[in-house]
Amino acid sequence: MNEKIKEINVKNTIYQELIKPYEKEALNTLKELIAIPSVHDESSITSDKPFGQEVENALSYIADKGAKLGFQVDRCDNYVTELTYGDGDKVFDIYAHLDVVPVKEKNWKHHPFSLTIEDGIMYGRGVSDDKGPAIACLYAVKALMDNKRLGGYKLRFLFGGNEERNSLCLEHYFHVLNKGYPTIGFSPDADYPLIYGEKSIYSYKATYDISSDQIKPFAIGDALNIVLAEAKCEIDADEAIVDELLSKYLKKHPEVKIKYNNNTLEFIGVPYHGSMPYNGVNAGLHMLNFLGHLYDIKRLRDIYDDYCDGKGFGFKGDYHDQHFDCTTYNVGKITFDGQHLVVFVNTRFPPMIDVDTVIKNVTLNTGSEVELLGGSVGFIADPKSTFIQTLLKSYQEETGDYKSKPLAIGGGTYSRESKNTVAFGAQFPTRDYKMHGDDEFFPINDFLANMQIYAHAVDALSDYLRKGE
Repeated sequence: MNEKIKEINVKNTIYQELIKPYEKEALNTLKELIAIPSVHDESSITSDKPFGQEVENALSYIADKGAKLGFQVDRCDNYVTELTYGDGDKVFDIYAHLDVVPVKEKNWKHHPFSLTIEDGIMYGRGVSDDKGPAIACLYAVKALMDNKRLGGYKLRFLFGGNEERNSLCLEHYFHVLNKGYPTIGFSPDADYPLIYGEKSIYSYKATYDISSDQIKPFAIGDALNIVLAEAKCEIDADEAIVDELLSKYLKKHPEVKIKYNNNTLEFIGVPYHGSMPYNGVNAGLHMLNFLGHLYDIKRLRDIYDDYCDGKGFGFKGDYHDQHFDCTTYNVGKITFDGQHLVVFVNTRFPPMIDVDTVIKNVTLNTGSEVELLGGSVGFIADPKSTFIQTLLKSYQEETGDYKSKPLAIGGGTYSRESKNTVAFGAQFPTRDYKMHGDDEFFPINDFLANMQIYAHAVDALSDYLRKGE
């Protein structure tokens, strides 16, 4: 394998045999779904396409597929595609999302919207976040349906179209359509063995009064939950001075690439999921730092110092507790109009910390005017509950992995939008599928192992619900 990862070994169980007839169709469905570039598109939003044309195409595709597989389908005002099976007072939800984060196609070795298989590894935007896990889970459920292992409750499989932004899809589902919360639920959109807690996730913009005639106005960055990996601006400066400073800067910061041509500076960093900004290289912050040195603007250098570690150490924002070892701050966008510099930040912190505390601290210790843009409170579930222990046991019995422990993470899933819900898979321990990064991937072996685990988990939770525990 090009990614040099060890193959996941699952056991030969009844669930492995159960999913075999569905593997080929599941992979083909994933291929067709990856071909839909379902990135949020403001330009094509209408009343019946709340997240744009391509997201609607993905939601419509899964609606048609669900009908063919035997589910009842509700388009939910085109915010969510709901597939249901069975009926009863108890409700079992599975949440997945079909929207994906933007791509810089030139940075991909494989076409992001054409499923490429190379040495047993699938490449494509959304293949691991979250289309691959969603389809693995869908066909696991289909296998159980055909083998009459469901029933005694209502199963709802919800495919949303706005998870990567503000989860307005589930906001509409629960609070406009008033669909009601489940008895239990899980989302195949994180890590194994399972996620029992998630940080609170909020975004804010910090505005700084910075005036410069030598820096031309700019707007950089695509999304707040991705490390800002490409930054460009035009400057007015002596070429020899810029070249000399560039040489010194690159020696001190070899992690970033810088191009300078015709008074244009271009910085290339490394994209990464906004929940772990310290694993990426923020080109925007490096650009501010360089400009701060070039024009002796201390405030620009201070912004770099405040946010470069991604954990808020520079302004005393490093909150942590027994569940979460750090707070993170990801700079995803930066704008400058000649008078004001605005830094857009996605922050994730322990749910026991109030968001007002976080915002007040940023305001006090960064010298900026801070405006909260929105977000959601995280959660901590009881890892010893029968529900969570049933999920954990399903994973353990299929993989033989009894060492990995339930996790509390900085990533946000649909679990926070619902109740009695946690995230379960699909990334295995020691894996990094490059979610939100270039050449996002998902080994076929991992995909099939997920089908097997999800079949076991849904079967076990079905028994749990029928027994009334």
